[in-house]
Amino acid sequence: MVKESMFPKKYRQGFTLIELLVVIAIIAILAAILFPVFSRAREQARKASCSSNLRQIGLGMMQYTQDYDEAMPLFSLATGSYRGFSGYGTAGDDGVRWADSIYPYIKSTQVFDCPSGDKHMQKYNRGTIAPGGPYFDITTYSYGYVTPSSDTNPVGVAGRSLAALEDTSGTIAVVEDGRQDDGTGAETQGRLIPSPGEDISTLGGRLNGMRHTGCATTDYQSYAFNALYADGHVKWKRLTDVWNGGAMQQWTIAAD
Repeated sequence: MVKESMFPKKYRQGFTLIELLVVIAIIAILAAILFPVFSRAREQARKASCSSNLRQIGLGMMQYTQDYDEAMPLFSLATGSYRGFSGYGTAGDDGVRWADSIYPYIKSTQVFDCPSGDKHMQKYNRGTIAPGGPYFDITTYSYGYVTPSSDTNPVGVAGRSLAALEDTSGTIAVVEDGRQDDGTGAETQGRLIPSPGEDISTLGGRLNGMRHTGCATTDYQSYAFNALYADGHVKWKRLTDVWNGGAMQQWTIAAD
């Protein structure tokens, strides 16, 4: 019988502290490399989803124009301002606006929510109005409708006939978020009224060009956003391209 003590026991040697530190360092380096890649991929997916939302909004608008003599929806049905552009007061009271007008053709509130934004479309539930008002709350809009402030203002498609737009495929109708600066009252959060000749910071303050790019709020050269055009197609646009030195390219009803 062979005695067990005749053979030396083999012990498994563990990792040394140096080896563990090397492994941890490698994992940290890989994480630093891969996490930004995963984050960018996730944001690209959100950007694509946002683009899809705008396409559906565009389809809703096209169906609306077919039912209303080829006229684009008004910004609101409020009286006292050109094509309802002033809405329902600085507090943004309850009332019919463009999202309410096209909702019957879309039948989904999620379409009005950008997946990278922090707003979720919901019915009015503020001020003195009873909870669960009949119309959507303007402060929950994720997208802004380009609206003229007068008949002589060449910028904006709201309430205009398609025939008045010289180039529907080159005229922006809806962009991301409406307004990021303080603006003048709640109505500016779901509406854009760019003015020819304004500087790039003013135009940049009317929309959200940081949501998918991650750039700083004042880095207007890096601003980019999804834009819905009057013919229903969607493009990824840089702010510098559509500002064009104040010419407001693609915002006016004239062909650029």
